[in-house]
Amino acid sequence: MTLSACQSSRFWLSSFDREAQKYYHAPLMSAGAVIDSLEFARGQEQLGGSLAVVDLKRLEDVLFDTQGSLDYELRGTRDARNRPQIEVKVAGQLHLLCQRCLGLLRHEVRVDSQLVVVPRGVLPDDDLNDPEAPDLIEAIPELKVAALVEDEVLLSLPLAPRHPEGECQGRLEKHDDAGGAPSPFAQLAALKAPRRRNQGRT
Repeated sequence: MTLSACQSSRFWLSSFDREAQKYYHAPLMSAGAVIDSLEFARGQEQLGGSLAVVDLKRLEDVLFDTQGSLDYELRGTRDARNRPQIEVKVAGQLHLLCQRCLGLLRHEVRVDSQLVVVPRGVLPDDDLNDPEAPDLIEAIPELKVAALVEDEVLLSLPLAPRHPEGECQGRLEKHDDAGGAPSPFAQLAALKAPRRRNQGRT
């Protein structure tokens, strides 16, 4: 596992087993950290840290600003069928762009995902038509931690975040992009659709 350092964190998600045999808590964690996804899952390793929101570039279009950071923890486990999987937990707050008033909307992030690691190019036949089947990611030797965390956060976001009725500070007229550029929330909807994801990021 290759790690490089950036930002301080005192993060710990107590719901994980504190007696697990392999745990790496990264008080200084950068957006460039990578893991071997299959070995990480098979070895039941654990990794925790913090990522600055400003480093998560794919979130920018849905944000009011890039303040703050997100705490995360990854844990290698086995599912009920003894397949290697990675549990992903993320916690923190994002400042989303309200789609009603275009103002700041504070959104609490709470991610708890289980991702089964499968060989590249292999999709188990019995999972194809099962809506209850777990999410899958491909096994790659250098999986970017920030990209994995960012994916799970994006998938957890509401499609059209808005303040509750009556709580907007001011209402601005909607203005369409002159060039017809797709809405970032339409792109988010497209990302949410395929839950069997290819995460071969290098």
